[in-house]
Amino acid sequence: MTESKKCLSSLRLSATDIERIKALAKRLQVRELEIIRFALRLTLTKLAPLHHRHARGRDLIPVFLEFGPELMHHFHMDSRSLEAIINANLNDARERVEGQDIELLATSQAMPAYHFYSKFKGMPQLAADRLDLSAALQQYLYQKYIDPTILEDFDSQTNIKVIKQMESSVNVVG
Repeated sequence: MTESKKCLSSLRLSATDIERIKALAKRLQVRELEIIRFALRLTLTKLAPLHHRHARGRDLIPVFLEFGPELMHHFHMDSRSLEAIINANLNDARERVEGQDIELLATSQAMPAYHFYSKFKGMPQLAADRLDLSAALQQYLYQKYIDPTILEDFDSQTNIKVIKQMESSVNVVG
C-alpha cells in the first residue's frame, strides 16, 4: 500500500473567481474547497497527455484542439513554443505534426472569426450559415493525425477546401 501524501497549498484568486466558487458551491450544496478540488482534478485529467513524458506529436493533438486557445492565451504561447511542446525530441516523421498544421492551430485561435468568414463567403459548397472554423480544423486534424475513419460522414472535399483557405489566410496575415 502506498502512502498518500497531502500538501497544504495556498492560491491567490481574484475576487471574481472567489465569487464564482462561492456561487457554484452554494448551487451544488457543497463546500467551496470541493469546487476547487473538482476544478483542479478535472483540469489535470483533461491535460493528462501533457503529463506523460513520452506523449509527443500526434498524441497531443486532442489536448491542443480542446484547450489550445486557453493554454496559448494563458501561458502566452506562439506557434514556435507550441511546436516545441508538440514535436520536442521526436524523430519519427510519422508521429510528428507538420509545422503548417501547428501554425494553423496556433493562428486560427488568434485571428478574429470575421477574417476567416470573409475568406469563405464565396464558396458554393458551404452552407449559407456561418462556418464553424474550429469544427473544420478539428475534423481536419483528427482525420489527418488521429483516425482517418473517425470522420467517415465528413465531406473531405469541403474539408480540403476549407483548410486550404485557412492556410492561405495564415500566409497572408502571418
